[in-house]
Amino acid sequence: MRTEWKGYLKFRLVAIPIKMYGAITAKRTVPFHLLHKACKSRIRHQNFCPTDGRVVSDEEIVRGYEYGKDMYVIVTDEELEKAKMESTEVIEVLKLVKDDQIGPIYYSGSHYLAPDGNVAAEAFVLFLRAMEDAGRTALARVVLRNREHLFAIKPHNQVMIAYSLYYPEQIIGMAGIEGLKEIEKVKVDSENMKMARDLVKTMSGEFIPDEFADQYNRTLMEIIRTKAEGGEIKAAPRLEGAKVINLMEALKKSVQEAGVRPEKARKGMATAGLKRPPGPKRKKEAHA
Repeated sequence: MRTEWKGYLKFRLVAIPIKMYGAITAKRTVPFHLLHKACKSRIRHQNFCPTDGRVVSDEEIVRGYEYGKDMYVIVTDEELEKAKMESTEVIEVLKLVKDDQIGPIYYSGSHYLAPDGNVAAEAFVLFLRAMEDAGRTALARVVLRNREHLFAIKPHNQVMIAYSLYYPEQIIGMAGIEGLKEIEKVKVDSENMKMARDLVKTMSGEFIPDEFADQYNRTLMEIIRTKAEGGEIKAAPRLEGAKVINLMEALKKSVQEAGVRPEKARKGMATAGLKRPPGPKRKKEAHA
């Protein structure tokens, strides 16, 4: 595995030599090129100015920040350089927080951290086990590629994982979400709640990553291989479940399919205000 960065993980006065490795691959989607249908030549994009009606060269292009409609501030390369920060060789731990205090919405990419050499291994393992025992996550910062990054560092097996964190200003608030007022008005029926809990219990299990796969990519690559070999593409039939007319029936059917027989629901149970049946559902769907 290729080392992406080398430096130090610093806990106050303790500096541990470490190496950083990429933990995620960006190769999830199938890559495509845009081609001319007639001759299959690659399409080239050009910088076209609609005002002058011509293609402009790279030397004629500048960066502009739009601060109003059709109003821009030009920012030069020299000005961008002034905003850059000097890269450091230290991931500095700021504080240790409980593992569940950082909301999932803040997490971004992830990297492995491992000790750089035998001398660093003892100190690395010491802090790894101490963090595991305390159930703590390290909040740390580092300047990489001229920009400051915030990390959440967690023990993971015999290494640590440094998760990139979004800054608060990057998180979009919930104020614009429709339906929040309706959620506040909902009164949950006790019998429906009982069946929902039964369903949650029967569907609970362990997270086994190998059980999940990107089925879209797999199917797409199979189509590409078949076409490349001159084969015929056959579409698999789509499975559709029976329509459910209300929430109570949906819960009952779901719990019954899971192998649990719910208590007899009282007659006239409310349907939680469902005005129309939901669309057809596919059974046993899994999303990676």
